[in-house]
Amino acid sequence: MNIVFVVNNKNERLAKEIPKLRQYCQDKDLGSVQFIPTIWKKHAIEIAKEVTENGCNYLIAVGGDGTLHEVINGVFQSSLPATEYPVIGLLPYGSANDFARTAGLSNSIEELIGLIQSKSTQQIDLGKIVIHQSQETRYFINITGIGLGALVIQKLEKSTSTLSPSLKYFKYILKGFLDYTKKEVNCTSSHWQWKGKLLQMVIANGRYFGNALCTTPDAKLTDGQFQVAIFGNLSLWYYLKNLVKLKTGVKIKHPQVSYHQTKEILIESMDACGIEADGEYLGLAPATLSVLPKAISFLMHPEAN
Repeated sequence: MNIVFVVNNKNERLAKEIPKLRQYCQDKDLGSVQFIPTIWKKHAIEIAKEVTENGCNYLIAVGGDGTLHEVINGVFQSSLPATEYPVIGLLPYGSANDFARTAGLSNSIEELIGLIQSKSTQQIDLGKIVIHQSQETRYFINITGIGLGALVIQKLEKSTSTLSPSLKYFKYILKGFLDYTKKEVNCTSSHWQWKGKLLQMVIANGRYFGNALCTTPDAKLTDGQFQVAIFGNLSLWYYLKNLVKLKTGVKIKHPQVSYHQTKEILIESMDACGIEADGEYLGLAPATLSVLPKAISFLMHPEAN
């Protein structure tokens, strides 16, 4: 067995955990085990591509949603057919760990190794997004955010704040509301269309984003479709008033809020409307998003999701 851990080196919390993980793997006699730290932004993409082509069996992201996003994109950049991709896993040590909530994962080393030993996997969906302007193709495992969420991510990427993840997200959501101008957006799916001023749209494979906001409670990782939540011309006050509902997965009833399903969607805007995926800023609309059903084998409990 060949296991590769891609470790987000920016995360200081991992300094004490990696030696324990290394020792635990040695004690369990798991075969060839490598720990490869990231050194620069998008380095995990390069690492994942290389180790996939070298034939690893399990490829584990150690970090958050952003690290997992890069690992998956590295796998898909490899020259191998999908049938030869490694099993993907996650040891969640990020700032938000939103995908881990949907997948039922903890940061327990013992639990992770137990999943490997028992070969507990599920074939789960991914999202594919093509940014028209740059013609860049990216893959996402959790969500794509259009509008306010993209601005928040841009601010978080530049932040040097020492606040906790929850407070940091809340701070930049508030700043985003103050700085953000709602964009005129047109969304086209095969069964429905939406057009109007957009505060935020979430196109989801998973249920959580933005540090545990459950805007798409019906999302499943294995059903072959996106859940879409659209928040149109809403005020800051209305958003804050409904924050508890967003945290607990209660759908908001309001003329400017709507929920949809789709397998493919085109996002267009004459304004500079930003797009993020899995907490990584990608660029501006227009963009086309589509579901890739059961695209990867993921290390998780059979009953999760």
